[in-house]
Amino acid sequence: MKGKLHLTLRERYVLFKGKFRRMYLVYFRPGYVKRSIKRRRGECRRTGACCRLGFDCWFLESNKEDSLCRINGKKSAVCRFFPIDERDLRDRDIIEPRRPCGYYFFDTQE
Repeated sequence: MKGKLHLTLRERYVLFKGKFRRMYLVYFRPGYVKRSIKRRRGECRRTGACCRLGFDCWFLESNKEDSLCRINGKKSAVCRFFPIDERDLRDRDIIEPRRPCGYYFFDTQE
């Protein structure tokens, strides 16, 4: 999706809150991140929505079909572990609701 997104104030708040939550989890709750990532399945569909949460990442290159990170091998931990859990998928869907993320999570009882 190209162009400016027209987000409500509440949506912007949710996205920034999620960004800080992910940073906190990655740097201060690595055990939670590790357990949650074990529940994650699927693969990236390269929609680029995760790179536009709160602000557009400078390293994002996108066209109509897919997106690519120009520093893929040197991504920060917050980017590498996205999505950490289901909340991240809900945040991501604010940006790109029509093109679903390729990741999903299953319960630990599975």
